[in-house]
Amino acid sequence: MGDNSIADNPFAALFPTLTQAQEYSSTIAGSKTPVSEVSCLSNTTVQDENDMETKALEAVEFNEAVEKIFLITLDNDTSSNVQRPCRCVYLEEMASALQGQTWFDQESLPQAVFERVMMENPVDSMVTSRTSGKDARAAAAACETEVLRYLFQCYTRLQASTEDLKTAVFHQCEDLIIMNARNCLQQTELFPTQKVHLQFLDIFQEEFDFLSGGLRAVAESFFLHLSREIDTNKEEGTLLEVFKPVLEVVKEKFTKELTLTHANTLYYVAFMEFFTKSIELGEAFMAYNAPWDWKNGKAFEMTLIGAALSLSCIPKNETGPYEFFNNPSSAPKQEHDITEANIWQPLSNLCEHVHQLFLSLIKLSPDLRHTVLTWLGKCLQANSGRTKIWSNQIPQLFNQMYCSEGFSLNLCHVMLKLCQPFSNPTSAKLLKIQPSYTSAVAACDEEVKSRCIHAGGLNTETKLVQLEDESAQPSPSSDTSYNFITECFFLTQQCLNLGFHMVHDKFLKLNQDLHRVQRVYNDMRGQAPDEEQEPMRSVKAQMEKGMTLYLSMKAALTEPNLMEMSLNFHIATAAWLVQVAVHNDISKFQTVTFPLPEEAPAALAYIPEFLMGNLTDFVLFCHRFKSDMFQLAGEQVNHLMTLILVFMGSPQRMKNPHLRAELADTLAALMPDKDSGRSGILSSFHRDQLFVKHPQISHLSTMLLHVFVSIEMTGQSVEFEQKFNYRRPMYQVLEYIWEIDIHKQAIKELSVIAEAHIEDTDPPLFLRFVNLLINDAIFLLDEALQYMSQIKEKQQEKERGDWNSLEPRQRQETENNFRHLGMLARYHNVMANYTIHALELLTREIQSIFCHNMLVDRIAGMLNYFLLHLVGPKQRNFNVKDKNEYEFKPQQIVQDITKIYLNLGESDMFCQAVSGDERSYSPELFAKAVQVLQKISTVPQVISDFLGLEDKIRCLADSLREEEELLADVPEEFLDPIMGTLMKDPVLLPSSKNIVDKATIARHILSDQSDPFNRSPLSLEMVEPQPELKAKIQEWIAETKSKAGQS
Repeated sequence: MGDNSIADNPFAALFPTLTQAQEYSSTIAGSKTPVSEVSCLSNTTVQDENDMETKALEAVEFNEAVEKIFLITLDNDTSSNVQRPCRCVYLEEMASALQGQTWFDQESLPQAVFERVMMENPVDSMVTSRTSGKDARAAAAACETEVLRYLFQCYTRLQASTEDLKTAVFHQCEDLIIMNARNCLQQTELFPTQKVHLQFLDIFQEEFDFLSGGLRAVAESFFLHLSREIDTNKEEGTLLEVFKPVLEVVKEKFTKELTLTHANTLYYVAFMEFFTKSIELGEAFMAYNAPWDWKNGKAFEMTLIGAALSLSCIPKNETGPYEFFNNPSSAPKQEHDITEANIWQPLSNLCEHVHQLFLSLIKLSPDLRHTVLTWLGKCLQANSGRTKIWSNQIPQLFNQMYCSEGFSLNLCHVMLKLCQPFSNPTSAKLLKIQPSYTSAVAACDEEVKSRCIHAGGLNTETKLVQLEDESAQPSPSSDTSYNFITECFFLTQQCLNLGFHMVHDKFLKLNQDLHRVQRVYNDMRGQAPDEEQEPMRSVKAQMEKGMTLYLSMKAALTEPNLMEMSLNFHIATAAWLVQVAVHNDISKFQTVTFPLPEEAPAALAYIPEFLMGNLTDFVLFCHRFKSDMFQLAGEQVNHLMTLILVFMGSPQRMKNPHLRAELADTLAALMPDKDSGRSGILSSFHRDQLFVKHPQISHLSTMLLHVFVSIEMTGQSVEFEQKFNYRRPMYQVLEYIWEIDIHKQAIKELSVIAEAHIEDTDPPLFLRFVNLLINDAIFLLDEALQYMSQIKEKQQEKERGDWNSLEPRQRQETENNFRHLGMLARYHNVMANYTIHALELLTREIQSIFCHNMLVDRIAGMLNYFLLHLVGPKQRNFNVKDKNEYEFKPQQIVQDITKIYLNLGESDMFCQAVSGDERSYSPELFAKAVQVLQKISTVPQVISDFLGLEDKIRCLADSLREEEELLADVPEEFLDPIMGTLMKDPVLLPSSKNIVDKATIARHILSDQSDPFNRSPLSLEMVEPQPELKAKIQEWIAETKSKAGQS
């Protein structure tokens, strides 16, 4: 190195004059002896010389480190030097200010970095010290114009040089980088031409590792260090103020650009997870996610978290846009199945990440746990209107006020994931759930936090048990606090109620609407096959749109992880509810034994009805769309059966009869599938065993009959159609369990008990059941036949062309009415078929009670009436086209009625009642029935037996006719005022003072516990026997017969 270059050497700064530096350099270069032996210059000591050399080396090393890390220099010498970066930015102004100093020292470095950061065009100042194979990359790094990216690259180079740097140098450089990065974000006005917050996002995206699902180590270290520095210097701009522009960009991405299957969706969710890395970041993130109106449900979906949760295969509103299942009618089912499977993975991934976001925030600090639970609780309360009946009637208003279906289902997924640690029916954590939480009310936000009461509105929900005296309703003390498990459990139940339950409900309504549109489309297609003409084109478009929405909702509802977590959660809920319903102490699991205690535990007064509604709703959904889920649950389905057995027949544990009836529907859903044989024996093994091996299964029949009867005896207004909808699954269960001996014997025992206590004040269960069964059969079949007769008339009108002369609107109305008539006919036929078949099943093994004088006339009259309609002259009235479309099965009904005749035919009382029915019976009736039985290929033995019964009934009819003729002139006082027949056991009704036959009033009381003459309350024990009148009747009969015998 020449003398002229000595001035540029960093060692020169350590010498008093340039001359001394030149002498020192020459001496060192020419000497072969150690430096320590060289004579001191200018009378300096050897030690001073060593210190000077050390400082000189340190200065060189410091300068080299700065140049390599920051890619800046004060030396514009372009001669080759391997110790320098191949490309650097020359800080000309600073070099000039330092009057030729070509190296950086600790004092000048902060100003140097600031000057480099403030450069708008660093490429104009770039110098090259040597060439390299990576020239382009080196130039790009040295001339990086984006300030935050440049500083991050400096940080990266610094971390790579850790082992080569002294600690003090490393920390000085690190502090400078972080300080300048902080200034960039806190004082963005210094960089008017740059969008620093976008640089933050870009760096994050570039440094995100999709394999690990997080940031690379250096990037995470940089961002966390930077965040801490911002928080420490919050007076210049808080974390929220700094990151708000960044988060705004992310929210806009979710709102306007990202979709469920977009390649960058998970990256932006992961970006949100970065804010769980520290308490300060978490607090800033949750502050940013505060909705603009805490009482507006839709406002939560408009937050960043809400925008992420709203990504779904279900469109945010029915107008679209639709991402999946477009033109569904043109694609085969296999293609729809593939699309559905392709939806499930990103949907599950999204929810898993949002769950992790919430969980990480909750774990950061008690304050953040309070903030997150507040957000969740207020979100659910603000969206509680989703469950109101009117909400589905005004979809436009609904979409403005409440969160979308996709948001609701995804939040369900997140909440269920939070509940996984205790979603096991044997988990001891379940017993930590505190029932009184639903009645706890916090007076202020501080109390919400201290007592952990974040769910809102639970105290106003209808409970399983409602005490008549509201003051007696249990309430927790004002200082009771609640654990996290309790909060998670009830928040999740709330979420399922307004989420899964409501989406399922909308899904079922959509299914019904879709069937209706498809019927209209098919009808129109038959008349005008050109699909491009109106109104065919509009109807087809409506059908396609409905199918697209249907398939989208089905895909979201059946996502496998959501289904599995839901099933586990509801099974765990069932186990917990059983403990609450049976035991006052739920600190440990206890077995359930029947009969249950008469007095239900007080804790049931805390349990909202919608917990049971959530459970039954999910089981029914599984039954319809994912019945294999029950098999996956294995023996754990036993907990569902226990729940049914405990609640279905126990009004003191669940007052609402509608909920108990829904449990019967749930019971039917647990039955093995009829076609399960196709998929192998194991596919329904656990469900088969459920009805045989469950520890309390012997009580099933009693509970089933109890809920069947309770629907009629609620004292509430229950519409006919609703009542029969409830009973339909009960008939299905009855038919299934009748083939299982333990249940058949239990039902037979109930019939024996009923007959032994048939005149008790409180009618026995089986007696009430049979009476209602007969009532239903009479009503349903009579209505069904009337509808079939009307359909016959309408079909004839249409065939004659009567509809062709109608105005288009009038014709459309006529066709709509005809379609509605067909729906009513189908419904009543289905229910009538179930009811008649149930009677046939029961009478195979149970005859005595049906032949009791309290019931025998009614069942005989019913059989005669319907047999006459189905085989007599009136049968032509029901001979409609497409009987199967209306589920009209006259042949099956005739066979079932015939079998009931034969099942009861051994009883003379029954045969006498058949022949004594003046309204419908005639000697020709059975002969016509035999002709029909022969036409429909009935088993010959059945026909033979029926002919034998006909002979027996005819003989009894002849005897009865003779007796009726003999007793024709009955005194008025001996006649029953209701039936007009001779009384056998007269009784006085205490309120109206009317005298009726005991059998007549007993039948009436079975269905209606009131005096038929004035509607006053009446029970059988209240009627007063009339022994004197009874004796007079018997005396008159004997006397009349005696006179007839003498003549």
